[in-house]
Amino acid sequence: MDGASQNSDVGERHLQIVQAWMLANVQNRGYERYDDLHVDRIDPDWKPREKWIDAGIEAFRLAVHLRDRNQLSFTVALAYSLVSLRPPRSGTDIRTREELESQLDWSPPSLYLFSPGEEPGTPPSIQKARGIADSVVVRDLPSDLLGIAIGKRSYYIEFRQVEFDEWSRSVFVEG
Repeated sequence: MDGASQNSDVGERHLQIVQAWMLANVQNRGYERYDDLHVDRIDPDWKPREKWIDAGIEAFRLAVHLRDRNQLSFTVALAYSLVSLRPPRSGTDIRTREELESQLDWSPPSLYLFSPGEEPGTPPSIQKARGIADSVVVRDLPSDLLGIAIGKRSYYIEFRQVEFDEWSRSVFVEG
C-alpha cells in the first residue's frame, strides 16, 4: 500500500470514529453528561504528549466539518486540561502555543459537544455549576494561541471543585 492510500485510510478511520462519537453523543444526550472523545481514542499515534496540540487541531477541524455536514446545531469544543496549581493563575501566563504546552497535565486533549449558549465559558453554564464549583475565572485567549487561528473563541477557565477542594484549569477552543 502506498503512502497516499495509507493516509486516506487513516483519514477515513478518523472520520468514522469522530462521527460515531458525535452522532451517539447527540442521540444519547451525552453532551448533558459532558461525554468527551480524547484524541488518543481517535488515533493511538496521537497518544504521545508532543503530538497533543497538533492532534487536537486536526480532531477539532474534523469534528467541526462533521457537525456542519450532519447539520447538527451544537458547539464543538476542544479542551486541553492543564496542571492544577495553587494559587490559581487566572490564565494570564498563557499567550503562546509553547506556554500552553508547558502547562498540559497528564490527560490528552478531548472533544466535546455543547448546546449553543451552554459552553463552559458562558454565564448560564457558570451559574449552573454553582454548588459544584466556585471561584470560576474565564479569560479570553488569543485566537492564534495554537499557532494558527481556529475556532470562534479560545479561552482559559479555572474553578475550584467544592467537594474536593481541588482546582481545575483548562483551555477551550470553540467552533
